[in-house]
Amino acid sequence: MLRFGKEAYARGKYLDAKEYFRKAVKADPTSLTAWRYYDQTVIFGLAEKVEKNANLVLPDVSTRQEPGVGLPPAVSPAPPEAATGKPGVSEFKIVEDEGC
Repeated sequence: MLRFGKEAYARGKYLDAKEYFRKAVKADPTSLTAWRYYDQTVIFGLAEKVEKNANLVLPDVSTRQEPGVGLPPAVSPAPPEAATGKPGVSEFKIVEDEGC
């Protein structure tokens, strides 16, 4: 089972490989190699399913973009500087300390 699973895994047939590794784990639950490959094929198999059907990750979510979503945000003007006597330096005061 490990050999067939590794061959399917190398070919990118993760769902097929997962079944071979599942059988290998069932036959020898102490095999770390079988568990390692099985875990990887579970993840890659899920990724393969998601690539085919995006609704598995985000069910009932529209993939359409809102008008203007791709546009860059409008640039807001810089805030006026406080009058501290020094140009370009604003005054900072701690009004209330929360004890962070």
